Amino acid sequence: MKDIKLVGIDGCRRGWLAVEGSFEPEKGTFRGEKAELVEDLGKILDLPARVFAIDMPLGLPDDFTPGGRECDRLARKLLGPRRGSIFTPPPARALLFTSYQDLRAAGIKISRQSFNLLPKMKELREILRKRSSTPLFETHPELVFLILAGEPLPSKHTPEGFEKRFELLQGLGLFRDLTRHLRDLPRLYRKDLLDAYACLMAAKRILEGTARVIPADPPRDALGLPMGIWF
Repeated sequence: MKDIKLVGIDGCRRGWLAVEGSFEPEKGTFRGEKAELVEDLGKILDLPARVFAIDMPLGLPDDFTPGGRECDRLARKLLGPRRGSIFTPPPARALLFTSYQDLRAAGIKISRQSFNLLPKMKELREILRKRSSTPLFETHPELVFLILAGEPLPSKHTPEGFEKRFELLQGLGLFRDLTRHLRDLPRLYRKDLLDAYACLMAAKRILEGTARVIPADPPRDALGLPMGIWF
């Protein structure tokens, strides 16, 4: 049986960090993984992958809703003490703004963190307007780590939290190149790498039909994109 290409994608300071895995379905493990930092998301989505899993909101509501989409609210309930890692995404009309002050004046009360992600959301939505058949799913690394650990983990920004995430991924026995990529990538991107690997794990679960999605039947936005999180 031929290997199946799966890709996990995390947004990072330079652009996007993608981990492309060659999955061996008969063994249930990866033959190897390639990690790549790119500025152009389209370059990654051009890959002939069966599943892409990305840590970025896909479906966006028309109007601002406190607390965000249903999937965001459900994710916070699951994460408990780590609920702060789920930010409220903007409504689709926020993508028209380039000034945070103008956006707030228009009644769209999103955080600065959410506003800073608007360029990446715009890039993603423009790509999906032209490639509606791309097998792309929204995921969140903290939900993947929750599934793996059985409980919320300490913040990834602490040494303990980083080490626990690495140990969980390495302990799966699925990945061949995680340690090498951690060694070779600039230190700035080490947490992003673990998040991208968590997204790759989500892609594997989606492929195998074992992923959970919240809500169970995600509504769709004006572009037809699902407002749900797979993990």
